Amino acid sequence: MGSPIYAFGDFRLDPRARELSRLGEPVVIAASAFDCLVYLIEHRQRAVGRDELIAAVWGRSDVSDNLLAQTIVRLRRALDDASGEQRCIKTMARVGYRWMPETTVLSSSLPEAGIAQGEHRGARDTQERPAHSMRVRRPLLIALALTIAVAIGYMAWQLANIHPAAAPMHFKDGTAVVLPAEVSATDDWNWLHLGLMDMLSTQLRAAKVPTESSRDVLNLLHQSGNAQLASFALVVTPHVALSDNRWHVQLDAKAKDGRRWQAESSSDDVLAAARTASDLLLVQLGYASGASPSAGGDSLLQYLLRVEAAQLAGQPEVAHRLIDDAPPAMRHTPELEYAQAELYCAEAKLDACEQSLGDLRARVSATDKPVLRGKILTSLWFPYRRKGQYAEGVAALDEAVRLLQGQKDNEALGNAYLDRSHLEFYQGKLDEATLDLGRARVNFALAGDTVGQAKVDRAMGEIALRRGQYNAALTLLQHAYEQYQRMGMRQLFSSALDALANTQKLALRYPDELATTDQYWPFERKHMDFLDHYVRHQLSITRAVALADNGRSADAVSLLESTLAAASGDEEASLRALISMHLAKLALDRDDTPGALQWIGKAMAGNALADDGDPSDYAEAGYVNVVAAQRAGKIDELKRAIAAMQAWSERLPKQNDAVAMWLLRAKAIEAWSEGQHDQALQQLKTAMTAADASGEPEAIVDVGRSYASALLAAGHVDQAVAISGRLSEWAGVDWRAAWVESRVLQALGQGAAADKARSKAQQLAGDRSLPSSADGML
Repeated sequence: MGSPIYAFGDFRLDPRARELSRLGEPVVIAASAFDCLVYLIEHRQRAVGRDELIAAVWGRSDVSDNLLAQTIVRLRRALDDASGEQRCIKTMARVGYRWMPETTVLSSSLPEAGIAQGEHRGARDTQERPAHSMRVRRPLLIALALTIAVAIGYMAWQLANIHPAAAPMHFKDGTAVVLPAEVSATDDWNWLHLGLMDMLSTQLRAAKVPTESSRDVLNLLHQSGNAQLASFALVVTPHVALSDNRWHVQLDAKAKDGRRWQAESSSDDVLAAARTASDLLLVQLGYASGASPSAGGDSLLQYLLRVEAAQLAGQPEVAHRLIDDAPPAMRHTPELEYAQAELYCAEAKLDACEQSLGDLRARVSATDKPVLRGKILTSLWFPYRRKGQYAEGVAALDEAVRLLQGQKDNEALGNAYLDRSHLEFYQGKLDEATLDLGRARVNFALAGDTVGQAKVDRAMGEIALRRGQYNAALTLLQHAYEQYQRMGMRQLFSSALDALANTQKLALRYPDELATTDQYWPFERKHMDFLDHYVRHQLSITRAVALADNGRSADAVSLLESTLAAASGDEEASLRALISMHLAKLALDRDDTPGALQWIGKAMAGNALADDGDPSDYAEAGYVNVVAAQRAGKIDELKRAIAAMQAWSERLPKQNDAVAMWLLRAKAIEAWSEGQHDQALQQLKTAMTAADASGEPEAIVDVGRSYASALLAAGHVDQAVAISGRLSEWAGVDWRAAWVESRVLQALGQGAAADKARSKAQQLAGDRSLPSSADGML
């Protein structure tokens, strides 16, 4: 008769072929777990003592109970017996373990090696395998393993016994994630919980397995627990245990379709064991090993992983302390200094970030460490962006891209393309930015970086917004935000929500704009305490604008004033100027001309907006300055303001349509104040044509309000009617469009209809005062 095959539940176990299957699908378990299972089933009529099981499986008695317990835990997990019910393997108090399921013994058609013809083993479930059989085979197996280890090493032996996948596992519809490691060791090894997770993620990515970053996975787990894990193509759970000064690492991997793999390794060095287990898992998945030890050796790699673990755990102070207390031989390595620079940048410590990265840029050569230098150059985009030094930033990113193109780090190359696109966007080079975003998306897809791809969507949304493609912009930005939510990337919510609210404002979707800011406001209740002060103040401005757009200008003023009081430091000079400009606009809405002059004077002082802000913001501030001067009757100040706007616009590196529109409107005010009404109307007509060409509802309504008012003041009622008709689609959502409608109806002698339209305008304006007809075109 052939060798026995055991069947229990949905499982079938073939000891001779060393195969465990469930419903015909292979179940991969470690060799030690397989031997435990065989021994327990073969001795299922009784409880098996711990010492007996250790001796039978490991061939020696110096294996700890902890390692045995870990093996049983993993075996139960493979058998879906980890719920605590112990339906398969029952723990017998003070004894050991016993196999519980009803088990049927089948037989294979092949004769069993080592048994003479005519001999056979009983096939009845009640018959026990002779005890001497295990005693004979176990020493032979041990001797064989030792012989192989001496000849080609333990790693080669394991690789020889792992059957690679017939074809690499495909990740067309998903990515891999590595979960935090389950660590059984003393507290000083707790850093392995996240450090090993990050190391294994890096190794999988290096082998071309698209794998989410550790930070993204941690945010996902924090946001939704394990609920979203089923959506990933592969989930890897690391287990690491220290027993008798020897590390044992086991990786359990499960695919979306239910397939499972397992790899394990032991070593005196935990990182060596983790690397070997990772290589073995990759072989089973059909991939070649990709990662190699750190150039600085395992001691430096281990230290860097501890620093990264502290960062991932949200403990920057611990990360700083680790760096400061590093051994002298490590403290001044470029790898550790780069980790510290990244900490400074993440904490928005602009000066320290720039200084550290600048020092590293001077020290690290492209020849010795091309990837590290590429990452350093990429990180420099942040200080260049904050300082408005876009050309210098693009030059640094150009070098980063050249260095990283020949390397095997898709994530680093994707970040270089993405950050270069940001700087190109700020320079108004939208075509170049779009091309770089396409390259970034490809590299993030190859790296399995879902969050990176969502960042590309957000950036593409902002480009669509700049081009007047509002529906496309809203779709892209909403998708980016939803991806951030799915991945639990709360620290990225701010950029997506800020861009989304701004787009909704420009599309005149005011209730949506306010609802978007509700997602982060108030910061304390929405647990947004991780935001740095600069981002907080930026989001506060966005919130205040949304309040004003929804008729709550008093609340907007209060929030802007409190934000202005909190904003400090040179790096926030442009934010303070922007706040002052918004306060000036709100003062004009209240017909508070002296207040408007005071606030706009603060906004224009020091050229902070001109040097560091968005050009369209500075142009709008210049226009507000002109309006305030005109209302105050300060014609000389008005002329100086326009001359300053003109000179500044001529210095811009590239024509900006929004700037041109603001300048035209300012010049129209000057012409009107000098009695040159036809010239003013022509300038406003040109501005209206430009607004229509932009497709931006906000610009169309704002310019249309000025143009229609001027036409009415000049007696051109028919043309004003046409402009009112152009704005009519927004008369139900925007007070300016409704107000123009009321003015036109009044001019046409439709008093009742005009009163109704004015009532609608006041309802939409909220606590804002509607302009009087004497305001003319302002």
